[in-house]
Amino acid sequence: MEEIDRAGGPVVGVDEVGGDGGPRADRPKRRTFTDEYKRRIVAEYEAAPVGRKGAVLRRESLFDSHLLEWRAQIRAGTLGMSPGRGRPKGPARTPEQAKIVALQRENSQLKSELEVKDRLIADREAALDVLGKGVAFLESLSSRNAR
Repeated sequence: MEEIDRAGGPVVGVDEVGGDGGPRADRPKRRTFTDEYKRRIVAEYEAAPVGRKGAVLRRESLFDSHLLEWRAQIRAGTLGMSPGRGRPKGPARTPEQAKIVALQRENSQLKSELEVKDRLIADREAALDVLGKGVAFLESLSSRNAR
């Protein structure tokens, strides 16, 4: 038997998606909400007097973040559009823009490698300076003892 959530749509749970007894079987089922439900709840929340808005959220077991997201989607006209999954993609790049990004990435990598090599050279120069002073000191001692 298919479960129906408050939004009027089917509840998609572990049994439908991943089978029973899987590693996530003990997790709560994810709720889904229809666009009509979202619009109705946003309208009801906005029409509620101050001090009663929280009651709407508690009755529906929602968080204020739900309302913030739904209100923004309604204003932007994106309510009902399927959300993208995975990493958000920026605007499509032209081949020239992609080449610029690759070159900038390579430039920053080369700069960091250069900094490491500059530090290594500075350390070696300091060691050679100390070694030269040590040799000079030993030469001055041996010239005193030779007299």
